[in-house]
Amino acid sequence: MTLEDKHIVHHRDPLEAIKTLLGNPAHAEHVVYGPKKIFSDASQSERIYNEMWTGDWWNTLSLQDRLPSGACVAPVIIATDKTQLTQFTGGKTTYPVYLTLGNLPRAIRRKPLQQACILIAYLSISKMVGKQLTKKQKSTRIQQLFHDSMCIVLEPLIEAGKKGMEVTGGDGKVRIMYPILACYVADYPEQCLVTCTKYGTCPKCQVNDDEMGGREAAGWRTQCRTSKLIRIAREKATSISNFQELCKVDNISGGVRHPFWEDFPHCDIHMGITSDILHQLYQGVNGWSQLSQVSGKERKDMARILLGCIMGKAPFQVIVCYRALLDFIYVAQYPTHDDSTLQYLTNALDEFHANKDILVDLGIRNHFNIPKFHSMLHYEECICNFGTTDNYNTEMFEHFHIDYAKEAWRASNFRNELPQMTQ
Repeated sequence: MTLEDKHIVHHRDPLEAIKTLLGNPAHAEHVVYGPKKIFSDASQSERIYNEMWTGDWWNTLSLQDRLPSGACVAPVIIATDKTQLTQFTGGKTTYPVYLTLGNLPRAIRRKPLQQACILIAYLSISKMVGKQLTKKQKSTRIQQLFHDSMCIVLEPLIEAGKKGMEVTGGDGKVRIMYPILACYVADYPEQCLVTCTKYGTCPKCQVNDDEMGGREAAGWRTQCRTSKLIRIAREKATSISNFQELCKVDNISGGVRHPFWEDFPHCDIHMGITSDILHQLYQGVNGWSQLSQVSGKERKDMARILLGCIMGKAPFQVIVCYRALLDFIYVAQYPTHDDSTLQYLTNALDEFHANKDILVDLGIRNHFNIPKFHSMLHYEECICNFGTTDNYNTEMFEHFHIDYAKEAWRASNFRNELPQMTQ
């Protein structure tokens, strides 16, 4: 093997990162070690969702009951996202992996100056070499490389998630913490890569790619089912191409034979995939396909004037359709939800589906079998499980690229920069 065949992962122990986050004295009075159900009235008829500890993942899914008495959960939130380092020439990219915890309030987590999110790795961005490899073979190797790399980076979480670990909090108390992978924050291509989902289908449910434009979701994907299907395909396959074919029958990517999350305790990677306001709604549902290199702020500004631009120039049903989409986008970003506001979300989605056919009739779209449109079906479920969308929006982690990737790169000499960036 030549040096060009090697892929180097720069990483640190995620358990040390968790101890650092929980042991920070500045955050001691804000850290929450147990789930809470919050209601708007004494009769407990109206449930409230905001912080991660108010969601069902930590509450009604009985996660706490599976652990020894007195133990605490550390909900681990992982985010991965390639980012461009050069703006015009050079094509330099890097592949950071971030870790934060659901024990910390979202207001602290999303501020870089609070140091409540830790860079734990730079994944390899080296190209696959080999003239004998086809484009499909290179894609397969890249997918398995990602999972092998994440297995190396996150392996310590497996044992600690099963047996627990002692952590000294910022208040000086020692607790037994169980770090559990709760949320994985990524854009759509990365969601498919992480969950081993066939591209073009849903990483959360089993809907077929030609049925994604409907109002109802299909049966949920589960980590156990996906692992089983991959294992069966692995045992039956007579070749790599045959393994890929067997996987795609079940809408599973055929590029990964051993997912990194297979042995993670109390984890379901499909449930852990979270909604993505920036890429799914602003860039996907409400985006302009002819525009590129548009910032998130610019897309939000365009959304503010959209209805005013088409008023009087488009049929009434088109205006109703776009209004419903904008209602959905804005309600999805509420910092606090209850049963009433979740109903607003449902109503907006119903109104969109009731009027969307006008876009097909006018020739604006041929169909709505698009993953980003389909993803709107899963927002209510995600809010109920993990709290409001500002707990896990990709926009928060893209902001960390400035400090942890771009500034680090500018501080290097631009040659063999990853070791310098790591340092």
